[in-house]
Amino acid sequence: MATIDDVSKRAGVSRSTVSRVVADNGYVSEEKRRAIQQAIAELGYRPNTLAQALRSNRSNMIGAVVVDVGTPYFANMVYGLQRSMRRAGKALMVSSGYADQDEEARAIIELVDRSCDGIVLYLERPLRQDVVEIIRAARIPVVMIGRQGCEVARGSVQLDNFGGARAAMDFLLDQGHRRIVHLSGQADFGDTAARLKGIAAALSARGLGMGDIRIVSGEFSQEFGYAATLALIEEGHDFTAIFAGDDDMAAGVLLALRHAGRAVPGDVSVIGFDDTFHAQHLWPPLTTIRQPVDEIGEAAANLLLKLLAEPGSAMLETVIGTSLVVRDSVGPAQQRRKEREGNVTAVAG
Repeated sequence: MATIDDVSKRAGVSRSTVSRVVADNGYVSEEKRRAIQQAIAELGYRPNTLAQALRSNRSNMIGAVVVDVGTPYFANMVYGLQRSMRRAGKALMVSSGYADQDEEARAIIELVDRSCDGIVLYLERPLRQDVVEIIRAARIPVVMIGRQGCEVARGSVQLDNFGGARAAMDFLLDQGHRRIVHLSGQADFGDTAARLKGIAAALSARGLGMGDIRIVSGEFSQEFGYAATLALIEEGHDFTAIFAGDDDMAAGVLLALRHAGRAVPGDVSVIGFDDTFHAQHLWPPLTTIRQPVDEIGEAAANLLLKLLAEPGSAMLETVIGTSLVVRDSVGPAQQRRKEREGNVTAVAG
């Protein structure tokens, strides 16, 4: 295996000059830099990252804990994280917390034990106090996505869940819908609470309240969307629109309506939240609220990199906006009534 001495001899420069090029730290003339890079390529030299970490007291490893890295939503967020970290020459180690306090704690402790320089967290549960003390003792910066008020976080990335949910409800109300069902996520999740507040604000602006719509709480999953929709139909609940808490729920809603013989949007309008990859490929294509998930990950990475570069920085905060994506799953509330009235008139004639 080639060593740094082999590279210095091949390039005709000192070891320290090779080290500056490898670490990208300090001035090296362009001529010498090209010679070193050529020698590295020819010899297949790979720097000893462990030794570099010991000398610099930096591992160049960044940790991240998300709810479930196996889902498209969080995989896309990790993609954004990695994109920024790669540009900064950092490696990324990711673990899942599965919205369970003990699993989240275990994942964080493992990342601290592996000497990560900093950690990005997307958690659904409050940090255990022992984990708070472990992070403090490690003296590493933490950036939190979503949850606010974390005592060890020095950076925060928030999605405008309030504004997104308000825009979705406004759109349904603008279409004349009043018999609306909202399929909500877990009540103790921060995203859920913020979206409910956005819905309440949209209703209040029209002189309505939360009691004027039906709210059904469950999990952010296709299975819940399907089961909840069938249950509403079986109980005879009268509704013209469903605002699903995320696109996975919405996929289940569309499937249940199809199985029940309800047309979308002719009988029931459906709107989701997230704009995941499959939203545009559902039938009909799903109207939804887009959140740029990869940008959330990238923003969190950038805040963490800033905290590493400027340890004395004050609390850093970023809010990521949402936008309404109109496709084919929402129509006017009057459409179904007019069609039925037309049918009655035709029969009478």
